[in-house]
Amino acid sequence: MKFTVTRNSLLNELNLVQGVIEKKSTIPILSNILLEASGERLAITATDLDVTIRCGCSASVET
Repeated sequence: MKFTVTRNSLLNELNLVQGVIEKKSTIPILSNILLEASGERLAITATDLDVTIRCGCSASVET
């Protein structure tokens, strides 16, 4: 996956999802975020299995 996005756009979206990410999770995957790039959009998802936040921003997706 290769994409280009402005720093401020990415930081704004990451600030939204960081509150859901568990710091000391017993399931390692819950301490990460999911990035999905398609078309001209970058989708960002985070969950703690009770709450899920999905947001995104415009991006220039190359592959």
